[in-house]
Order: sequence, then C-alpha cells, then structure tokens
Amino acid sequence: MQICIYRKAGLKLADIRDLLYRPGSGASEVLKRRLKEIDVEVERLREHQRAIFRLLMSKRPFGRNDVVTKEKWVSVMKAAGFTEADMKRWHAEFERSAPGEHQEFLEFLHIPIEEIRKIRDWSKQNAG
Repeated sequence: MQICIYRKAGLKLADIRDLLYRPGSGASEVLKRRLKEIDVEVERLREHQRAIFRLLMSKRPFGRNDVVTKEKWVSVMKAAGFTEADMKRWHAEFERSAPGEHQEFLEFLHIPIEEIRKIRDWSKQNAG
C-alpha cells in the first residue's frame, strides 16, 4: 500500500526502496526534492504553453492554413506526453486567460462550431 502511495506521488523506485528499507532515512527530504522536481516540470510545461501561445498570436502566417487539424494537434500533444486530463486543463487555462484567442485557435484547427461551443462551455465551467 505504501509503495502505491509513493508511486502516485511520482517518487522514483530507488527513492521508494530507500524509504521502505531505511526507515528514518529522510522521507521528508525525498518528498521535498520530488516537490521541487514537479515545480520545475510544471514551469517547463507553462513555458511550452507560452511559446505556443506566442506562435499562435504572431502575425506571421504558418504557411498553409489547413496543415494543422484537431487530429494532428491532439496527436502532437499526446506525443509530448499530455494526457486527456492535461489537455482539458490546458483548454480551461487558455479559456480563462485568453478566451478570444482560445476561440481563434479552435477555429484555426478547423473544429466545427458546435464542437467549439462544447469545448469552450466545458472549459469555462472548469477554469480555475
């Protein structure tokens, strides 16, 4: 049970082994280190979001407008390690921070208007 809790917190197996077989070996330090690693990862992902946003907002054309579709975008996001939950959080944050640009981005992906409405409605309800 303890292993599952540590794995859910994202601890590496080596750290879990140390915590289980060396009681008092500094669980607090291991957890603090993991928290710092997560902070770095979150900031890296936020920088990716900002870079993508800047690209989308630039006035330079991307070339052919029909190159990027919803399917292509989703496959790129999944290849980058985004889960469905990550992508939903991304939409919610985009909607919260830049609703007009979120609309434009969804249109850029050639998503049907009814689906855009559903995505934006869900995003509004789940924006933090």
